[in-house]
Amino acid sequence: MIGKVAAVCCTLLSVFGTAVTADALGTNRPANNLTSRPPSNGSGDAGRPHPFDEDLMAFVSERASGQESRYASENTSYGQRNVRRNLYDVDEPADTEDAIDFFSHMLHASVNFAFRPVDAPEGEFWTKTKQVSTLGPSTDDLWSLKGIMDAGTNVFRLNFAHGTRIAKLKSARLVRQLELTSYDDKAPSGNFVKRPRALLGDIQGPKLRIGQFMPNVNAKGVDPSSPKAEFVELKKGDEFTFDTNDVKGGQTRVQFNFPDILRSLSVGNVVSLDDGNLNMRVVEVDAAAPSVKAVVLNDGVLSSRKGLAVPNISIPVELLSAKDVKDTVFAYAAGLDFLGISFVQKMQDLLYIKNIILDFEASPFSRSLRERLSAMELDDIPEKGEDEEVEKILEQYYNERFLPNKETFLTAIPGPRDIGIGLIPKIEKQPALDDINGILEVSDALMVARGDLGVETDLTNLPIVQKRLVQLCRLVYRKPVIVATQMLESMRNNPMPTRAETTDCANAVYDGADAVMLSAESAVGQYPSQTVYVQRRIVHNVEHDPYFTVSQIMQHSLLVNDVSTIIHGLLPSDVIGINRLVSRDYSDALAFEKQNPTLHSSSNTIAHLIIGESVDGVFFVTDDSGELIQWVASKRFNIPLILVTRNASLARRQQLTWGVETLILPLGVNSLDFVQRMAPRYVQYSRKVLVVECKNNSVESHVVMQAQ
Repeated sequence: MIGKVAAVCCTLLSVFGTAVTADALGTNRPANNLTSRPPSNGSGDAGRPHPFDEDLMAFVSERASGQESRYASENTSYGQRNVRRNLYDVDEPADTEDAIDFFSHMLHASVNFAFRPVDAPEGEFWTKTKQVSTLGPSTDDLWSLKGIMDAGTNVFRLNFAHGTRIAKLKSARLVRQLELTSYDDKAPSGNFVKRPRALLGDIQGPKLRIGQFMPNVNAKGVDPSSPKAEFVELKKGDEFTFDTNDVKGGQTRVQFNFPDILRSLSVGNVVSLDDGNLNMRVVEVDAAAPSVKAVVLNDGVLSSRKGLAVPNISIPVELLSAKDVKDTVFAYAAGLDFLGISFVQKMQDLLYIKNIILDFEASPFSRSLRERLSAMELDDIPEKGEDEEVEKILEQYYNERFLPNKETFLTAIPGPRDIGIGLIPKIEKQPALDDINGILEVSDALMVARGDLGVETDLTNLPIVQKRLVQLCRLVYRKPVIVATQMLESMRNNPMPTRAETTDCANAVYDGADAVMLSAESAVGQYPSQTVYVQRRIVHNVEHDPYFTVSQIMQHSLLVNDVSTIIHGLLPSDVIGINRLVSRDYSDALAFEKQNPTLHSSSNTIAHLIIGESVDGVFFVTDDSGELIQWVASKRFNIPLILVTRNASLARRQQLTWGVETLILPLGVNSLDFVQRMAPRYVQYSRKVLVVECKNNSVESHVVMQAQ
């Protein structure tokens, strides 16, 4: 049997020869001609297949060796063993013609172009979806920061919940130094910004935590004097009380020093603890004490200082602590580009912070703090502790300006002007979802903070909430949206992600997210630059999937009043349910367009030029605003959008916008000459680009030019 099969294999090779691969791929070319994409030259979108060349499908691997050649060389591979086992299990073909028929299904299956991998280029390459990386002990020096920048980080997140303010200043200074480098530079040099990058300061916000427990004397294998012994084991049906008594907790109670929250709870409310691992239902409220008695809903362990959440209700808690107020004005004075705001519940929360920043900017403390920060050289920044002079200025502002005007800040309606730092609400609570339209109207971007959101809302609804938020940001309000939390969590300790994490990250891109964010992976993980690079490859491959472009267009087409006008075959009951969503999005989008007529008109003008002229890229020349670029980017044209500006702050603010690359225009250089010189880095096909000069979100002039 084996000898006959070997003879058949020899016959098959003699018949097919080297043409097997080409025929199986459906081409008349040899297999090694499959790779005809132009190589990446450093930072363009080189590597995109031509949409009208069937041989350059995005699925086709750049590698000449296909699966069938691996079967020939890797005799121990699963595929080879499987093929051989199948051969042994059936009768051998009688002649050459039968041999061809016998093997044809294997040959075609092994080279199905629809499942060929997309190979990301080596080294530096560009993706339209941006990456946010959180900084921490794993990324606190120049070289680790350069590593994650080279790997693809666009926005560096400074988490004010951990570490000192002055340590955040040091990280920010290092990032600004690295903006002066290119991918190949070994060290910063000169003073020209080659790679604009954004800094996102993320303030802590309210953290609702229970108090401490007495040591558990029954704990096995734990030192009773250790904090690890401070826990209780609870069973389903146990009664447990939360009160404000400053006494360590035990088996039946613990301190929760938020009296207003205890009074606001009602019988039937669910209390979630330890990131949702333990849940209780309120059965009794004593508003006078105040205290709350609850019944445990599931077995679990509760230890000291764990977080407490009350899903689906608005709780009376201060948005900003004294620390948060100081962190906010510090981030502004330090020149950060964005401010992430935790536990936003309503639109007025953002106006409150905007009022604080405007007041600080108008106060003498702003100048004093800026001067102090500017005077501090990188080597002068202390390794531990805070700078005494900085802390003194912050304390004076808090006591002399903030506290006397706090009530005014809470209620005043500030003007629409830009405040110099982008506000990014982190959506983590159900009340924020209830007022999401108001929040989006006054924000500059949005973060889907899936960690706390998964606790504050029903965890099983989280994927739906994510998709709705991304859709609202992109289609209705044209503002960048970040999907965050546990994107590649396992890479904290492993060099590769799980399959589920890879798919989760990819799905965020398919949803239409402008950016995906790493948290602990880049802050305390063992492989920060590798994690950023892996995420970049995932993003790259999704963006080169032909279905990605189609899916983005289809999402945009759903912005209608009646979905049955564009999709046929839906059941009447389905139409009713879908129209409840799409008709609201449609009316909200129309209302937002009426509020911004210049942006609406200008973005439509540019969209018509892109389609009418069939350009391969758009260069926006402007120094004053990036809103128009965001509106155009929301349409998800599969071409690069390049901002050319002398305003470094504007370039940094666009690091969150999908599809936008930023270039700093050197002094004394004509913008059209600059575009002519830079265009070949970004366009590969017709080499035709649209150049738009903008001012105050209006199109001042435009020209279509051929890249040389």
